[in-house]
Amino acid sequence: MINYYHILGVSSSATDAEIKAAFKSKALSYHPDKHSGDKNMEELFKQVNEAHQVLSNPYKRSKHDMMLRYGASSHGIANSIYRRTYPQQRRERYYPPQMSNWKATAYAFLFAFSVALVITTGMYLNRQYQERQKAELLAGRRTVFNTVKSAHDKGDLEQSLQLISSMGSFWYEEQDMKDFKDLLLKEIKDKGDEFLSEGQYEEAINHYDMLKDYSVSNTISYLKKMAAAYQGMGEVGKALEMFQMMHLYGYRTTSFYLEMGMLYENGMKDLEMALNYYQIGADLASSEYEVTIGSAYPIVINANMVPPTHYDIYMKVAQTHLDLNQYQEAVDAVSWTKEIWKDSLWQYRIEGQALQAMGRSSAARRVVAEAKAIDPKFILDVDTYDR
Repeated sequence: MINYYHILGVSSSATDAEIKAAFKSKALSYHPDKHSGDKNMEELFKQVNEAHQVLSNPYKRSKHDMMLRYGASSHGIANSIYRRTYPQQRRERYYPPQMSNWKATAYAFLFAFSVALVITTGMYLNRQYQERQKAELLAGRRTVFNTVKSAHDKGDLEQSLQLISSMGSFWYEEQDMKDFKDLLLKEIKDKGDEFLSEGQYEEAINHYDMLKDYSVSNTISYLKKMAAAYQGMGEVGKALEMFQMMHLYGYRTTSFYLEMGMLYENGMKDLEMALNYYQIGADLASSEYEVTIGSAYPIVINANMVPPTHYDIYMKVAQTHLDLNQYQEAVDAVSWTKEIWKDSLWQYRIEGQALQAMGRSSAARRVVAEAKAIDPKFILDVDTYDR
């Protein structure tokens, strides 16, 4: 029987990550593109691919492990022999039995009975052997599980998770082990959340990192928490990697693009990229208005109809245009938001500064007058605007 562990060059207790790494290494070494026309390398590549497909599937891997340990069952062979012993007879015309026929029938019956007895006895003994082997296997796995619980009791969650993960799929008799693993994963996640809320970002990352090989790591919630922890540690690049993963998973919200833009603006000091994400978020907000309100939304919409994040992202678009010296774009960006957020001084300051920078002083003064009607203490910019 083919041993897929030998093909990949790993032990039978290898983790999913080790199997995946071994597959990548072997596949790269034997890939047909690197050995043009070499049939041996092509066959090795096929074997490596087949081994990875079996060992990366928990059900197929468990079945493969059983076959390696116990070998093929004789059950199917026994059934085949038994069926051939009793072929279906065609109905024929009845003739009174002769004495010689009775003897032949008796001998045939005795022979068939003997064969059936041997086969049944063999099947019974084989089943007993397999049950003893299974009992020994379960006892050994139970010993490993006791080590798992001991590591957990000592507070070593990482070691506990590594050990129980190395056990692979669980048998029917091991439901308590499966339940323990599920609770352990939840405990690690909850502790990471607790550290994150307390501002212990490095500890939070350590706990979240333990879960990277499990399904929880593919959720938006997990990626958000990882990004928040990296931000707290000042590792903006890694935080952006988490946001990019969320984007690949199809996460699209105005607040998401606002956070992405702020990371590029404040963390990476890249205003061009920041503006790109701010603009995507603003366009997304506008498309939501068109769906829910209709194409006339610029006329009927008001501040009570939109969430605060929409105000923030529209202002960020205008402010970033201003910071990039794109003055006309900044003025255009606030041209209709002033009708929604009529008492927002931020947009008046952006518009006034952009007009002043373009040399349109009279227009800038008009904007200042409008702002002062809202707040008499409003100041456009002490350094550049002559009050």
